[in-house]
Amino acid sequence: MKSFNLTSKLMFTLLTTLSFSLAAVAPASAQDADEPGRYRPQGREIARDISREFDEALYEVRTYVPTVNVDEFAAATIFYPLTLSFAPPSGAVVLVPGYTATQASYDWWGPALASLGVVVMIIDTNDPRDTFQPRKEAHIAAVEFLKTEIGNSASPINGKVDTNKFAIMGHSLGGGAALAAAQELGSEIKAVIPLMPYCCELGQAFDGDYSGLTVPTLIFASSEDTVAPPAGHARALYDSIADSTNKAYVEFAEGTHNLPTNGGTELANQARFTFAWLKLQMDGNAAYAASFSGELSAELDAKLAVLDTNQ
Repeated sequence: MKSFNLTSKLMFTLLTTLSFSLAAVAPASAQDADEPGRYRPQGREIARDISREFDEALYEVRTYVPTVNVDEFAAATIFYPLTLSFAPPSGAVVLVPGYTATQASYDWWGPALASLGVVVMIIDTNDPRDTFQPRKEAHIAAVEFLKTEIGNSASPINGKVDTNKFAIMGHSLGGGAALAAAQELGSEIKAVIPLMPYCCELGQAFDGDYSGLTVPTLIFASSEDTVAPPAGHARALYDSIADSTNKAYVEFAEGTHNLPTNGGTELANQARFTFAWLKLQMDGNAAYAASFSGELSAELDAKLAVLDTNQ
């Protein structure tokens, strides 16, 4: 990695821009907050449409807040599908927030994916301003923590998750850190999904190499992202991954850096691509490859600036 020789003024501007962009996504007020164990309906509605399109089962979803006693992150909420006792174990995904953001900014993802049978754990970092390396460590620790929950007899997901079907996601700085974590986790996870990734530590330019990454990777970007412009972040990361690794790149024509958060646009299409990638990589369901390499609807095609894949 190669650092820019930034002046103090430029570094302050960069930090302020990132903070403003993500801090603008405020948690719901107390009167709007969901009841304990409930969730926003938005993700559920998105999941319903996806289940119809792909003829997938739709599950009821519950949430719970486990006791977190690790050093690498502060808190978590787990969204899980209500499945029959004899149903096969689910896959699971961990989501790490972006710089200055908290899990409350992403809680549409929980019901969206859990309604489709995927357990989702969204964490809070120790400090919303934690940088790249702490977020990488949080990803790795969160995977291990989720494994302990699966083996915890007091947990509602005890025995209900397949430890061979794990994935990690992250937004912004959490997305860039997800790639670094995936390179270390290797075969312990089936997929990594950086959402509008910020490539590296704040103030650094990407001069790295992910040619050794073997984890199937789906990267989201937006042509209008001014916090992490694709050319220096999402696209640069994607291009550095070897073609021998399954990978896909989805760049929307419109949308801010906060595209994946509760208030973002194109949530349904992000969830659709994400679910397809998880089914393709976790379950080996080749039918979902067409979501990336097949013919797109005219409506979806108009919303994308770039769709690349080697699937």
